[in-house]
Amino acid sequence: MSRIIKRKRIYMCMASVMCMLLLLIPLPVSANDQGSILLKATVEDETTVYKLSNTEFTMYQVGTYKNNSWALVSEFAKSGVIFDFDDSSAQAEAAKKLEKYVQDNSFKGISQTTNMYRDLEKGVYLFVQTQKTQISNQVYQSEPFIITVPGNYDGQIIWNVTAEPKFKNESIPPITTNTPPVSEEPSGDNSSRTPNVKTGDDTNVIMWLSLMGISLVIFSICKRKVHK
Repeated sequence: MSRIIKRKRIYMCMASVMCMLLLLIPLPVSANDQGSILLKATVEDETTVYKLSNTEFTMYQVGTYKNNSWALVSEFAKSGVIFDFDDSSAQAEAAKKLEKYVQDNSFKGISQTTNMYRDLEKGVYLFVQTQKTQISNQVYQSEPFIITVPGNYDGQIIWNVTAEPKFKNESIPPITTNTPPVSEEPSGDNSSRTPNVKTGDDTNVIMWLSLMGISLVIFSICKRKVHK
């Protein structure tokens, strides 16, 4: 009996040691605990789709998942933003407030042009376009936006999220030059033109003719008197 009891004690000690070792060994993280975000930066006009491959975005983690709800991380706790992913307008307004909070506090994020962000933990992420993108005379600027990892789309949990930023077309106005009005006068050498010069000869022709007539009359009268 004593041998049986000793064996049981040995087995119990071995089992206890094994349990302790299992508790000390860190469990591997499940692949579903990390996700990614792919940004498809494209714009289109009436006939062509343009891929904005060199568009740089900066990513900030602004939220995390706590107590079955999304909450702000400590750095953004004073931003006053409340997440409401059921209202698109409220979500857009929250992104603008978070962008301003980033600028006011000079936070640094992850900037890149590859548009693929990998190994992201469960959280809320803010994306801000760093610089405007120009194609020919067209300038494109994306509004700030926020994305959750994972995303809930039509009841499905998606860890590898694909997002399409909304760009505003800020066209460069055409450069116009102020040209003087075209003269209606024919072009040519100024020396060949006949200018309307005012000579100052305003003599009244009728007055001169009258004086000449009176002079002739007086001359004829005087001549008759001489002959008499």
